[in-house]
Amino acid sequence: MELIRTWILSVTVSAMVIAVAQALMPAGAVKKVGQLTGGLILVLGILQPLAGMDYGDLYDLVTALPAGAVQQEASAFGSYETMETIIAGELEAYIADKGEQLGAACTAQVTCAPGEGGVPVPEAVTVTGALTPAQRESLADCLEGELGIPRQAQTFYSEEVP
Repeated sequence: MELIRTWILSVTVSAMVIAVAQALMPAGAVKKVGQLTGGLILVLGILQPLAGMDYGDLYDLVTALPAGAVQQEASAFGSYETMETIIAGELEAYIADKGEQLGAACTAQVTCAPGEGGVPVPEAVTVTGALTPAQRESLADCLEGELGIPRQAQTFYSEEVP
């Protein structure tokens, strides 16, 4: 933190000195050369910490970011169970909408399993409703293609939905 404070202070002081020097310069070519020189000095002052930076520490910091971001995202949801409930609910509504688009009233119950990074992914689904064989086949294709739920993990019950 002290390094950042020192860097900001040095850039600020450099900018102030350059501004005073430019104000005292006579108009014309001398002033233009002075502005160019002052700008270059200011850029060097801004970039100076990069020259002395330990890039090994920067690499360690950058490679640690995704893991920290996933942990922060998981803690924002509270727990795996909360994420699973939200994702399963959204997928169940999506499947019911797909069934409605096919002309069938149905409900779905989605089972999730931990996926990459601990995020719940759908692994099985149970669909209940009055679906014709063609509607059932279309919905099964959709579940497999769009949600990645294999056909052997899909169960269909032919019951009337209230």
